[in-house]
Amino acid sequence: MLRTMLSGKSRTRCQIVGALVFTVTTMSLVIFGLQTHLWRKRSLFKYENASSFVNYAYTQLPVAHYQLPAGKEVRHIGFLKVHKAASSTMQNMFFRFGLKRNLTFVFTKHPNYFSRSVKTHLPLVEPKHRESYDILCNHGMFNLDVYSSVLPKDSVYLAIVRDPLAVFISAVNYYSQPSQLLNYLRKVPGNKLHSLIQHPQQYDRPFFSYTKNVMARDFGFPETTDESRITSYLQKLDSIFKLVIIVEYFEESLILMKHYLKWNLKDILFLSNNVYGKGGSVQDLSPSDIRVFRKRNSLDYSVYDFFYKKFWRLLESQSDVIYDEIFHFRSVLTLLQTFCSSSNLSNNSTLEITKSTWNDQFFIYKNDCDLMKMDELEFIKILRQKQGSEL
Repeated sequence: MLRTMLSGKSRTRCQIVGALVFTVTTMSLVIFGLQTHLWRKRSLFKYENASSFVNYAYTQLPVAHYQLPAGKEVRHIGFLKVHKAASSTMQNMFFRFGLKRNLTFVFTKHPNYFSRSVKTHLPLVEPKHRESYDILCNHGMFNLDVYSSVLPKDSVYLAIVRDPLAVFISAVNYYSQPSQLLNYLRKVPGNKLHSLIQHPQQYDRPFFSYTKNVMARDFGFPETTDESRITSYLQKLDSIFKLVIIVEYFEESLILMKHYLKWNLKDILFLSNNVYGKGGSVQDLSPSDIRVFRKRNSLDYSVYDFFYKKFWRLLESQSDVIYDEIFHFRSVLTLLQTFCSSSNLSNNSTLEITKSTWNDQFFIYKNDCDLMKMDELEFIKILRQKQGSEL
């Protein structure tokens, strides 16, 4: 009798445990399915261990014969290199694209600036071995008349923006290091982020600086807080730029750029460039600091918010297949980063990227990695020598 009762209790416990396991498993599958669906619809999920999803990207997504982008690839480009907004990574991409195709870049007598004023560009260094320009992607303050005076008429204009608080923190950290130290930042004591935000009249007086509305300055904005003038200028910029890349949605932006420029997947591969990770962070700021900052750098927020909304309108106008392409792109980037960071990388090393719906088969070599990692000034020196624009 006792044995029978114990057996009955055991069966009950097993039934309860089984039910719980089934429920948890079912809920996990539902949650995972929901997350996958949301990522495909909004691309909000970035997996920390993307390599575990590589096989999925290659075996589960639809496979079809790859077709080259319709039409001729765009080679005439004006890129606004906005300060502290992943613009060096973008510039490196344009440098590699142009080097491979023997294109000509706009260089001036300054090592890496096109202009420091909206009114005119710095003196050009005319290329001895070329007759015209193809790409402009050095730092400059945007003015269509100035940019178009050196670029072909059919040039496509691109730019990049980043969350203004992230731009500010990055700028303070970068321009506070000894090799890049700006005079006005030298005078800021203690918590530089807090002091600059709360005491701009003491430490950051100009309307524009490297830490105040620097994105708006690079876009050529006038010194104004008038909403009608701001809106009017944003609409003007919107009519000029084919795409403004959003740093927070970098991979998504690059896929859109790939479509617009009719480039191939290999053309938009990248390794992050000129990243300085030391110094202060958002954790050094209080909620009050952040509220004050939004007012202090309000013009940058106007720029960012405008192009952020425009970006999502562009992305959502695409078919849902683009989210599969973004997923695939990220899986390829994971392979690239693993390959290029390998301690065993040699001149004989090769990474094969197999054919998929979005790309033909191609290969990555050590030289590709070296170019992606190359310092801006070193790359510019190579390009100057190649086209005869040495300083």
